[in-house]
Amino acid sequence: MRLHRLLGIVMLLDSRGIMKAGNLAKILESSERTIYRDIDILCESGIPIVSIPGPNGGYSFMENYKVNSNVLQGGDVVTLLLSSMGIRAEKNTEMAQQLKNAVIKLENSVSAEHREEIVKAKERFFIDSDPWWGKKIENEYLDIVKKSVLNFKKLKVHYKKYAGEGSERIIRPYGAVVKNSEWYVIAFCEVKNEIRVFKCSRIEHIEVLNESFIMPENFHLEEFWGKSKQEFVRESSLKLEPNSYLVKIKFHEEKKKFLEGFHVHSMIQVENRFIYDIDMLSFETACNVLFSFSDRLEILEPLELKNYIFTKANKILSLYNFR
Repeated sequence: MRLHRLLGIVMLLDSRGIMKAGNLAKILESSERTIYRDIDILCESGIPIVSIPGPNGGYSFMENYKVNSNVLQGGDVVTLLLSSMGIRAEKNTEMAQQLKNAVIKLENSVSAEHREEIVKAKERFFIDSDPWWGKKIENEYLDIVKKSVLNFKKLKVHYKKYAGEGSERIIRPYGAVVKNSEWYVIAFCEVKNEIRVFKCSRIEHIEVLNESFIMPENFHLEEFWGKSKQEFVRESSLKLEPNSYLVKIKFHEEKKKFLEGFHVHSMIQVENRFIYDIDMLSFETACNVLFSFSDRLEILEPLELKNYIFTKANKILSLYNFR
């Protein structure tokens, strides 16, 4: 992480000339104290950085010193590609710093006119992926997962399931998917002997193994993810029991407005009486809603609901000594 930040300082000084520590810290998302320490490290390593005093001062290279740091490398291109796909780097990760450096290189490689457009765009557009409420779960192992996917390296992970059960797995990471700002690694699990989906935020420990693996030719990430997503939705719908609580009510007058929001299974009219079969979702909902109308309706079924209304009415009467 520090290496990429040091490279970022070098590229910024090379392209923009004199820069204050505060501006460097803002661009590189660091603190001024960290920038001061990084400048000291660069000077100790032989980079001729000088401090210029005064209101227009800051840090700069010695006169006539230039570095060739503006050529995009393979890693830079991959990072820019991931960003263009909407895969935003998590804060304080190596990928985030690589993206900053790649954008700086891109900025330095274009004309002054286009460079001004890039700088303006960076200043006027911002993506905040943090939730309004609650704390976003940090994925501290994303850099390791990303490198292992690209380098075909096996991983040993300690994984915690949704229910809290933990287990150790050896996995072959075939690819990664980002959905709703959550990272998932699609990998062949050597314990289960099949391809599984692992949520990166549930990885509690990770170790890169020296063993490599070969990607199967018939594996397609997008196709696998689509099928896996459909299966997840199907299984989830089977596990969820729909809320249903059928109530039979007799009204002495039409009460269509009262029934808004509930599903009416049937309605029959007997003389001036209206009998409804209504789904009121749960016993608790039926109790809360119907008691306030208990002087204008009669509950026919179920018996437990009738008993609830009767018992509560008697408690109210006893409070006022009407019994």
